Amino acid sequence: MKKALLSLLLAVAIMPLAFAQDNTQRTIITSNSAACETFTWSANGQTYTNDTVVYYINATDDTLYVLNLTINTPYQSTQAITGTRCSYDWHGETYTASGIYQDTLFAATGSGECDSVFQLILSLPDTETDIQNINTCGYYVWQGDTISESGTYTDTTITLDGACTHIDRINLTIINTINSTADVEHCGNYNWFDTVLTTSGTYTHLYQDTVNNCDTLYSLNLTIVVDSAATIVDSACASKNWRGNTYTESGLYYVLDTNTANNCVTYHAIDLKIKTPRTPESDHVLEGCNSIIFTISSITGNTTKRFSESTDFDTILVDRRISRCYDSTIHLHITIHKSARDTVHVAACDQYTWELNNATYVSTPTSYPSYAFATDTFGCDSLRYLDLTIQKSPVITAINGEWNLQQGDTAKLYPTCTNGATYKWTYGNRTSNVDTLIIPDVQGNIDVALEATLNYPASNIACHDTSWITIVTFVGINNAENANISLYPNPTVGQLHIESAENISHVAIFNTLGQQILANTNLGTSTVMDLTNLPKGNYTMRLTLQNGETIIRKFIITK
Repeated sequence: MKKALLSLLLAVAIMPLAFAQDNTQRTIITSNSAACETFTWSANGQTYTNDTVVYYINATDDTLYVLNLTINTPYQSTQAITGTRCSYDWHGETYTASGIYQDTLFAATGSGECDSVFQLILSLPDTETDIQNINTCGYYVWQGDTISESGTYTDTTITLDGACTHIDRINLTIINTINSTADVEHCGNYNWFDTVLTTSGTYTHLYQDTVNNCDTLYSLNLTIVVDSAATIVDSACASKNWRGNTYTESGLYYVLDTNTANNCVTYHAIDLKIKTPRTPESDHVLEGCNSIIFTISSITGNTTKRFSESTDFDTILVDRRISRCYDSTIHLHITIHKSARDTVHVAACDQYTWELNNATYVSTPTSYPSYAFATDTFGCDSLRYLDLTIQKSPVITAINGEWNLQQGDTAKLYPTCTNGATYKWTYGNRTSNVDTLIIPDVQGNIDVALEATLNYPASNIACHDTSWITIVTFVGINNAENANISLYPNPTVGQLHIESAENISHVAIFNTLGQQILANTNLGTSTVMDLTNLPKGNYTMRLTLQNGETIIRKFIITK
């Protein structure tokens, strides 16, 4: 279509030139037409089957006819359907048999559009089934029949034309009325279906199920029980503790015990005989450090007790035999001596060595270390505890700036250091506390010291780190790019090539702290330096040529 329009535009553009040749003014008649599959143009009697632009000059009336033609093609659609039911709805119609069906959408007359043809290839089953699962109580009415037993039931219907069999199927569960009987023995009142029962008997309760209309009948055979325990016969020396009470005389005693779990009241009785003991006495004086454990041995076993404070304590040791008993009253006079304790409080930077145990700590201990001095006659140690706090010093990882300068240049130095640190620069007889040190008009070598400080007010301590560099000044040093010297590759991973038009008599390499870390002599005009052992970072190279010229170059090592 785009090609046809382009041809029409070209034709219209050319026509004025053609008309200009014979100086005549022709009439132009343009028509836009659309047709389905073919079109015969009445102007020239030609038939066309594709989109096109055609022009025709009538020699009789010298008129130019232009045709802009669109050819449409029919639309066809085929759909294959396999149904699950015995009928299928398609394009407003219901089909009940397998087959091939067609529906045509006719185009409007004179529109040039083609008819649309739709085709359905339909495959329908000859049987369809509906299944239900039903739970009910007693009976169920289905298809006019009353069913009282569980099972699977089927009803089959065949269409009038015999093309389809429709099956209705139910899986039926009939729930029968439930009867439940229970035999219960219980102490005291019994709660049954929100009713409090206080006497023995037979009881019934009907439960109605409003969902399935199934009733359940519960029956209860209840026996209310009162419990009595057997009488205990026992004897004791001097006194007897029984069921929370202490008895010092012979006799028959009883208590009533209520069991809260089942409300049973139990009668407990004891026939008790108290024997008169003989009482030898003894005194014990004990001294110890911090605590004392006292053990009494008898025929019934050992009795132990720990004392942590000074006190006087009396205890009765009971020796029980069949025909006699002995009670021994023991008097304890106990004196507890305490170990001496004190604590020293220390705050240190990075690490601390305690002179008492000669141990070095690099972090704050989770518990106080201790040290025991000589013991006294009672075995008590003198203990000293260490309350230690370790704080971290700042770390100066680099001093950045220029160290190799021409005389009269300005030095600008700034550190890379732990966050939060404060700085003190010292050079010559001067000090400065600025973050960035600027020294104008440098005339000679200057030693510069940097002290970084982290303050810890809570620990009342300040931690420091110090680094030094030397600013080196040169006379007549060429710091500009020198075409006679080349370093490559830069950055480098370790192998650095040096090319020079003049012999190199000396080379020195400095790190970011201004420290010389490598030097070499008599390198000639070409050499390769192996720097793989150096860490990655920025470096400065000072080259001295044989003619006395000094050149400064910077390079980077990457890994």
